[in-house]
Amino acid sequence: MFKENKEDLILTVFFIGGTIGGLWETLWALLTRGVVEWKSGIMYFPLCNPIYGLGAVLITLYALRYKNKLGIYIFSVVSCTLAEYFFSILEELLLSSMSWDYSSYLLNLDGRVNLLYSLFWGFLGIVFSTTILPYLENDVVRNGEKYQVITFTLSIIYIPLMLFSIIGLFVYQYGSNNLILNAIFSDEVMSFFYPTRVLVMK
Repeated sequence: MFKENKEDLILTVFFIGGTIGGLWETLWALLTRGVVEWKSGIMYFPLCNPIYGLGAVLITLYALRYKNKLGIYIFSVVSCTLAEYFFSILEELLLSSMSWDYSSYLLNLDGRVNLLYSLFWGFLGIVFSTTILPYLENDVVRNGEKYQVITFTLSIIYIPLMLFSIIGLFVYQYGSNNLILNAIFSDEVMSFFYPTRVLVMK
């Protein structure tokens, strides 16, 4: 695979993995608790949960080099759990909050990760690397220009939305004198996009 094809593949994997992950968590909340929530990580808009996107990228980078399924499973468990843990720490340091809290789960670590979800990361890694990734890898090589346009367009949309989301979290956390920002990032709206986000008392 050429370098430019690999870059397009990685970006494609990020957006697909992040979107599927967000939709999966939204569906899970509906099935298990009967509520409609967009589980978008730190994203204000329903476009690509960055934690799932990062997890998909890590799995892809490994699976492109190593095809052993046990190795992919172990790598997925370890790398994605570490990413989730340190992402949670970073959010707490910057915003004094956590977008998820697994304190009620068995064998959790500081409420940031837990054994069940870590094992599930491994399952996702196997499914993704044996079904979606092979198709994408071949299709990116065959239709490189199409993927360049798609990933460039999505990046142009995603990066400003990510910055907008970060601004929203700061406004929601620390308040603002701007009436427009307060209206955009109202309690009702933020509670929908960040339903499991909790303030960490210092």
